[in-house]
Amino acid sequence: MTKLESMKASAAASVVLGTVLLLACHTVVASSDGQDMAKIAAADQADRTSGPNKIDWDVVGKRDAARCAEVMQLLGSGQMRTAEDFSNAALVFQHGDSVQDTQLALALATVASRMDPSNQAARQLVADAWDRIMVRSGKPQWYGTQFVRSKTTGKWELYPTDPNVVSDAQRSAMGIPTLEEDKAHLAEINK
Repeated sequence: MTKLESMKASAAASVVLGTVLLLACHTVVASSDGQDMAKIAAADQADRTSGPNKIDWDVVGKRDAARCAEVMQLLGSGQMRTAEDFSNAALVFQHGDSVQDTQLALALATVASRMDPSNQAARQLVADAWDRIMVRSGKPQWYGTQFVRSKTTGKWELYPTDPNVVSDAQRSAMGIPTLEEDKAHLAEINK
């Protein structure tokens, strides 16, 4: 295990421990976010605005790695204090390149959704991260949030999804589309 992987594993464990302590104490922190974390998350999203067919993933991947390193510094220095901070951090790690990044995204999104149950973005990130972990493990996803480009047709398609694990009502409660809505979205992307 490299030093960075060890730091990520330690950070994930710390976030989970923090969640347990937060829930045990029933402490809710104000929802105003830190400027540094908000800027990092905005840069993450700006790299994804040109659409999935027009992004230079080699360039964006390097920026994603740099953003993950910045967030690790903020986590390590205790500057993450609000649900919005944790949600933004989850978004950044959701775009990391390793399973550990995605596991950390899941932990951070879970913290954010527990700190502020009304934070729909955090609930969506919980589903996104879980599905990405399943995809990276070679298993069917649960929520239907992950898409892949077909090697034969070049079109985007829904990564295999187990339709029996999560209902459309549960998807809606998490703030994510139903499987039928996913199919309509894919049709639009593939035009």
